[in-house]
Amino acid sequence: MEVQRNSFRYLFADTVKALFKQSARELANAGIQILPEQHFLLHLIASKEETIQSDLAEMIHKDKSAVMRHIDQLEAMGYLIRVNDTTDRRKKHLVITEAGKDIMKQCQEVIDVVTERNLVGITEEELEVFTKVLIKLKQNSEK
Repeated sequence: MEVQRNSFRYLFADTVKALFKQSARELANAGIQILPEQHFLLHLIASKEETIQSDLAEMIHKDKSAVMRHIDQLEAMGYLIRVNDTTDRRKKHLVITEAGKDIMKQCQEVIDVVTERNLVGITEEELEVFTKVLIKLKQNSEK
């Protein structure tokens, strides 16, 4: 079966891959040794009052072992720590360190610049329509 390079599915998947590659490249160019996926995980952890490491894989629809490798790397870099649950020793809570907060801020500054550059030539109206379509696609995929 031939891939239709202008089909929605191809363009959507290819665009997401290109954006992640661009983010990784720009973070590296800025001297930030963190992957976009790791930045996203830190953002998720920071956005919740309590984050249990086993819940993250389900939240981002990724394999648990892949998520745990990222968590191990983030912990080794000093960006987060694991804290034992007071009632269930099997559970580990993830907590962002000060270094983690600093790296998140640095990453966000780079990502903001990249996003602005990528939005050149796209009107607010177009962006609003695109956002609504993305929301509908996500809702439809969860049915």
